[in-house]
Amino acid sequence: MFTRSFNQVSAKPSNVTYSTRVEKTDEQNASPSRVRWAKYCYLGASILLTASVLIQVYIAGMAVFVNPARWGTHVSFGNILPVFLLVLFVLAFLGRLPRIHKGLPVVIFLLFFVQFGTAHRFGSLVGAIHPVNAVVIFWLSTVTVQHAWAEVTAGGGS
Repeated sequence: MFTRSFNQVSAKPSNVTYSTRVEKTDEQNASPSRVRWAKYCYLGASILLTASVLIQVYIAGMAVFVNPARWGTHVSFGNILPVFLLVLFVLAFLGRLPRIHKGLPVVIFLLFFVQFGTAHRFGSLVGAIHPVNAVVIFWLSTVTVQHAWAEVTAGGGS
């Protein structure tokens, strides 16, 4: 008797249709927690990248104006910065972020190759590109933060 009444209740088209409609809407609007987590981590990593570029410029200033022994710190810290770009690239795919979020880390990574190539060219016109390129890297890292912030606050992160 219970089975028969249960089948009759669940077989009503209005109940099934409403329930199915609600489930589909919830599935479309809600992003999996992994995707949400990746979007927030992408934002955090982009903020860390931008702060690290500023720290790198500060260390270079310390080497120029205070103590030339700081160049070793500048070089060592500069070798760590591309790790942030790899993390951003992976998080962009995990977070199902638009192409811009995948492209910006790649462009910045290419600019790091320019940085490494111009780092030891003191006294030449090529060496003068090094600080200008650092400004471009900083600018693109702030653009990355702006895009990540927009993605998270536009409901893409919740």
